[in-house]
Amino acid sequence: MRRRPIDLDLIRLSTADFLRELRRRGARRLRDVRFRRNRNTIWSLTQNGRVLNVHEAFQHASPDLLDAFATIALEGGLSTPDAERASVFVSDWPQLKAAIQALRTEHDERRRSIDDRGASDATHCCATPEQRKYLRRLYVYFNRTRFGGALPGDVPVRLSSRMKSALGHMLPGESGGVRYVVEVALNVDLLLDGNGAERVDTLLHEMAHAADYLESGNRGHGRSWREWAMRVGCAPELVYERPVRRRARRGDIVTRVPPLPHAVRQVA
Repeated sequence: MRRRPIDLDLIRLSTADFLRELRRRGARRLRDVRFRRNRNTIWSLTQNGRVLNVHEAFQHASPDLLDAFATIALEGGLSTPDAERASVFVSDWPQLKAAIQALRTEHDERRRSIDDRGASDATHCCATPEQRKYLRRLYVYFNRTRFGGALPGDVPVRLSSRMKSALGHMLPGESGGVRYVVEVALNVDLLLDGNGAERVDTLLHEMAHAADYLESGNRGHGRSWREWAMRVGCAPELVYERPVRRRARRGDIVTRVPPLPHAVRQVA
């Protein structure tokens, strides 16, 4: 028996509902939809455009928002003007902004609580001491040579073994009206052999987010971030298209410390 269309004004969408509504709108390449509780990322397409990850606020998506997500999925990301417009439309949804702000406030309060108790690390870092030194030297070098020293020298750069599809993130913070960068985090897979270009591009990508946030307060992949990305030499794209080598199992420990580029060894 054929299902009746969902009354979107009366029900919270499940992932199956969301997927069914997008496929009904023509996005038939999609195989899965996943809701994410994120403070920064609004949506992403993974597994060659077959999986759509969206912020959990979109469980209450209107038909117009579903239309926009169907366009994004059909175009395979931000590859056309229609997809760009659809992305702006979903990013400007007031309920999304309120949900993200609530999550950021919750995180900031939790971090201040941790700091008040004297804890040194609010987030898990899987890096070895040698890997931390490696990341610090890259950060210092790029801050000096690409960003003109625009970034604070003490921004924590950590490795995460918990990221799945994401390659990195920049976590913004604010206290007393003053913006600051809580951390830059990279997926530990980026330290595997063969990921050199991807590692540099991702670090520059997240440092560009830090510079954009500190300068203008912007947190997304809008025009000001793209200007920073082009200025410092990373791909001005939301999704990294090149394949990245991954661990065989997510539980595998990565201790590899890649060799520093010659230019970094000469300067840092």
